[in-house]
Amino acid sequence: MSRKRHYGEYLLIICAVIALVSVAGCSRAQPTWQPSNDWGHWRLGHKPDLKFLRKNHLTVTFGPGAPNFEEVDRQEFNQKMEQAKSVNQSYHEQGYIVLRYLSSSLSGDSDTPESAPRKDQIAMLKFYNQRWDEFEDYIGPKPKDDPTTWMMVRSDGSFPFYRYAPYGKTPGKGFEAWGCPNNPHYVRFMEGKIRAQAETGIDGSYIDWTQIAGGTCYGKYCRRNFIAYLEKHLPPEAAKAKYGTADYANVRAPEKRGDPFWMEWIQFRGHSVAEFHRHLREIARKYNPHFMISGNVFGGFGYGPIAYDAAGNVELLGREGYDDFVYSEIQEFLDSAPRKNEKGVKITNSPALKFLAAATHGKPVVVYATEITPPIFPNPTEKCLSAMAQINIVEAEANHAIFREKRETPPGATQVYAFLAANENQLLGAQLHSNVAVLASLDQYLADELSFAFSTSRVLADRGISHTMIVEDDLLSAGLGNYDLIVVPYLPLLSQTKQQALVRYAENGGILLILGQSGKKDAYNVPQREIPLAKLFGASSYPPEEAVRPVKKGKARFIPLPIPSSRYLISMKAKGDYTTFGPTMADLFADIPEAYTRNRIDPALRRILNNVADQVVAALPGRLTRLVESRPYLEITSMIAGDNERMLIHLVNYDVTLDGVITPAHDVKVEVAVPNGKSVASVRYSGSLSALRPLKFESSGSGIRFEADTVGIYGLGIVELQ
Repeated sequence: MSRKRHYGEYLLIICAVIALVSVAGCSRAQPTWQPSNDWGHWRLGHKPDLKFLRKNHLTVTFGPGAPNFEEVDRQEFNQKMEQAKSVNQSYHEQGYIVLRYLSSSLSGDSDTPESAPRKDQIAMLKFYNQRWDEFEDYIGPKPKDDPTTWMMVRSDGSFPFYRYAPYGKTPGKGFEAWGCPNNPHYVRFMEGKIRAQAETGIDGSYIDWTQIAGGTCYGKYCRRNFIAYLEKHLPPEAAKAKYGTADYANVRAPEKRGDPFWMEWIQFRGHSVAEFHRHLREIARKYNPHFMISGNVFGGFGYGPIAYDAAGNVELLGREGYDDFVYSEIQEFLDSAPRKNEKGVKITNSPALKFLAAATHGKPVVVYATEITPPIFPNPTEKCLSAMAQINIVEAEANHAIFREKRETPPGATQVYAFLAANENQLLGAQLHSNVAVLASLDQYLADELSFAFSTSRVLADRGISHTMIVEDDLLSAGLGNYDLIVVPYLPLLSQTKQQALVRYAENGGILLILGQSGKKDAYNVPQREIPLAKLFGASSYPPEEAVRPVKKGKARFIPLPIPSSRYLISMKAKGDYTTFGPTMADLFADIPEAYTRNRIDPALRRILNNVADQVVAALPGRLTRLVESRPYLEITSMIAGDNERMLIHLVNYDVTLDGVITPAHDVKVEVAVPNGKSVASVRYSGSLSALRPLKFESSGSGIRFEADTVGIYGLGIVELQ
């Protein structure tokens, strides 16, 4: 293979050599396979075919996992387990990371494709009645409550379901429903499933349908656990201030937006999913200590609404001990595929990807996107497939994500993967880095409030300003000093503790750019008597007009944000009740993909966000990583790696059309803000997916400038620091 060998592969080879020399020596210290969790090493190919993997320089693939208990007898299960172990070991021996799909749904067949499914039609019920005992060593004794009682249910006892059909096909009788992550019998069954997966030797699973369907779950275990959640997470004084009571034992689970305890209910749902993931990870690691886990709950409709509607709170799942990587379906058919559309609009998913990188603290993020393949896009040309695959891959790469090829790997994709493989040493250890950060927080959406992190990111990207996102957890870390400027893009909920962290950041020399009445309420959505951020401007409340004040070594700027009756919402028609793709919640939130991906930000809001961008440029003259001149189809991001020994500059060219035409950009002037205490030793660059070549640069302020002669679809610059 031409790609660099993985570290674990070298260990296996070394051990094999030692075994030939001294069997006793190797038997005392058998090395164990440990998969790399470094984003720079991950290039994911869907087919576990060695010829395919080698041709495309891929490092991660899918292998055989454990069969579903309900689909096999015990003898067949044992045979398939041994086969899976052998295959997965063989891929490890050749350096490949092996993942596996695992569904957590309860599937079945209804009488007809049109008839409503019944609970007694789930396949698990037959297994429960006929073959449970065969797998008791995995799933424990048969519980009294059968699987029809494990299902997520609406408040009226009915259950949601989903019918899958390949694109362009009509659904059949099959349906999928969902088990409740608070039901102990369902959890015990899933413990057995994840244990079996881990025993096959795979390196991890993305577990489909680990979500809570909208309008659920009102089973007895969810109701009971909700009360326990309130007792642990909602102080009585906050409950009394909001709802007039702290008698949690008699609280009814709310059923709709506006009911008492609604905010806590949707927070509890996200908490339930996160704890379910954490628990399954702990179980799997008893049998495979390096097992990695991810759910598949991060849909295309943006990360506030997905947490709101389906409990996919990635800020919880991204914490240490929860998900090890993220499997994210962020694209909705052609609507959000990155490119230049027929109206000349740049379609970009970069704000969502930056948020995922922040919320997961740099763990691998796999983008599972709808590609431009039949029948979604009938009869695409090879030229179209190559160009669209390339823009998908490089958009992900520039924002610290991995694009998964779903169906086809055209020559253009192969070319990009070869380039990434050739530069893997430069990518390893790299994290998104900028001296400008945008603070994002899902808590705002869960309180039915507005916030504008994603739209702010879109406007900054359009202005050619490299930036990263941070989340609320980052405010309590030691890393805030790495940023010269932090944008607070209207966060009405912000605790005293986190506001004080931002105040200290400014006192120590940082620049705060605060949009709107941020921090006017605490984390429980209760109005604050004192607003530390407002006090930076000399009063207990924010000033009525734009203001700037020195704050010891730093400064703070306030930009008013009046919230009109329209709430900056985008006029759209919902596409369905269940799916989290599309504008199903456009009546609640403005900061959704329709706005930031497709560039439909409300004009009044855009004017305010353009002012934010103006103030960022004015606050850091000569101290930005940016495109010096306006380039409407280019985006720039930056990373730092090698213990601050090098910066990576990514240039992505979205001037790509559905007919496969790529219009290169030429003579692109780039300004790079060099980290404090560092100077630049050299710059190497390629904008044509060819070998990196030395590039001339000149000092500029506290950074450097260079000119990229061309950006085909992707440009990579390596800035060596000293």
